[in-house]
Amino acid sequence: MRDMHYKPRRDTTPPSSVRPRCAHLEPSTFAFSGPDSNAFDAEMVRGKWGLLSSSSSSHKQATMEDLKREFEADLVKKAPTELKPPTQVSKPLLDQHTADMVETNPPRRTQGKTSPNNDKEQPSATALPTAAYKEVSDGTGLKFYTPQNSMERRLPQPTHQPDIEDYLRQELERSQVQLHEANTRADQAERAAGELSRELQLRSRATAVAEIRDGSSEDAATSLRAENARLKAELDEARSHIFSLQPYRKELTPKEIGQDFDDLVNNVTDWVTDFMDPTLDSDERRDEVLTAAKKRPGDIQKLKGYLRSQPDLVYGCMYPETDVDIFIAVVMRYLQDHIFQKALYGATSDVVETINFLEASMQTNVEPKRDQFALRTWSAEALNALICSPNYQRARHTRKREITTDLSSLFKIFLKEKEWNKFCVTCQDTIIKPAIALHEKLLTSTDHFYLDLVPYVLWGPPPDHNIRVSPEFFSDLPRIRCENILQNRKPLSVTKLEPSPSLEQLQHELTHVVSVVPGLYMRQVGKGDVIKEPTVVRMQQTLVAWGAADVREKFVESGEGTLVRRLCFSRKERGDDQGAGGGLWEKWRNLQLG
Repeated sequence: MRDMHYKPRRDTTPPSSVRPRCAHLEPSTFAFSGPDSNAFDAEMVRGKWGLLSSSSSSHKQATMEDLKREFEADLVKKAPTELKPPTQVSKPLLDQHTADMVETNPPRRTQGKTSPNNDKEQPSATALPTAAYKEVSDGTGLKFYTPQNSMERRLPQPTHQPDIEDYLRQELERSQVQLHEANTRADQAERAAGELSRELQLRSRATAVAEIRDGSSEDAATSLRAENARLKAELDEARSHIFSLQPYRKELTPKEIGQDFDDLVNNVTDWVTDFMDPTLDSDERRDEVLTAAKKRPGDIQKLKGYLRSQPDLVYGCMYPETDVDIFIAVVMRYLQDHIFQKALYGATSDVVETINFLEASMQTNVEPKRDQFALRTWSAEALNALICSPNYQRARHTRKREITTDLSSLFKIFLKEKEWNKFCVTCQDTIIKPAIALHEKLLTSTDHFYLDLVPYVLWGPPPDHNIRVSPEFFSDLPRIRCENILQNRKPLSVTKLEPSPSLEQLQHELTHVVSVVPGLYMRQVGKGDVIKEPTVVRMQQTLVAWGAADVREKFVESGEGTLVRRLCFSRKERGDDQGAGGGLWEKWRNLQLG
């Protein structure tokens, strides 16, 4: 084979149209494995590599031996001063990119004689590093050399497949760690950027406010003040409209009022039991009270007069174990008379009279006529405004002390001198305050709540003055909560008796003893002039004796006489000095229907 001689161009920079395929590679792609490998790689890229790929129709193709000699000669000129290769050399190697380039444009072969110089091997002008080159064949018998890639030289060349897998796994783990660290730093940077953005916004707002305050944006401040005033006006108008559509107060329900009334009754029961039980349980204490009544008749006179004015209380004194029931009845009737039956219990009577006068004028003189619902609503609003006034607060405090002292004086005979102040304070906190609060609540309701006590026992006409029971008692039994004293105050419902008793049987076997607690009722006021019939919120509580006449007589004779009877009625009135048939008790013992 005859090689064509090729004289290389001295201009090492190929034109842009024939720039070699490997010209884009970095200088570090071709390198020695020595300390000056970078300089060597750069020189190779900038040197004669362009000659391998530069071809022109006006020049003949050079053989690979000529190219090798030309390349090595050029290296020899610069290697002594720029590079220090090792003493051992190997065949120079070309990079894979150059191998591809040579394979794409292989040197032309000719038929015939060979050049005289083909059989002679030209020695290299200098020794090249063994690790810097590798031998490449194009598959036709020609061999050429390319610089070994610097990264390829620096990385350890695995000799076994497991080593390669371990290396790749380690590289993957390191990459994952680096990726995690990069993500962490990115998150931190995002948070820092968000905080910085918020801080900038706050500073911007503060700057805007400062500018408004400094007067630099007075137009904006004026606009904001006008907008604020407009919004306030709209809000006030909307609030007024809402208030006009809804009631000014919460409507009271029968359940709520009934619960408050039950609490008041329980307070009265506990209060009476607390000061009466020590006296009733001790004979010595009984004697002390009777002795005090003789020494201080003024302390018992008020209680005596009140009891004698109530015929059912007088009749109740005849039955044993009724002292506590009678005193509970006394307290509840006092509250009804002095608090619940009077508008604001006389604290501001002149103002209440004015309100009543205006209500009557609205009902009769105003045109168009006002219905009951409008009148009741107006009255409740007026009384509510009066209750909230400071003047009423002072008047209520004064009136509350007066009622407390007056009620406590009814039971002063049961107290010692040193117990009086404590007794009055307990009465005020336990009874008077809750009763006043309930009364004020009832006054501010559109519906009409009221207390009513029907004693059903009346004084007969003179001169006998016997005790009679009202016929209405038997007809009202379904609306009365009865407790049978003959069976330890067991609840008695006539409608549930089997067989149902006749009216004649009830008149002979059922006796009214004493009315203890008044009933609570409600009259609902509807739209217009509609006033519904009263409904029972809490039944009246009454103590009765249900049994045959001989059973009732035996119960009265065998029982111990009440302390109230001995305090409020003399021995002559009780008939103690005249035997079983003397005195007023004989006339009062058997109730007459009338």
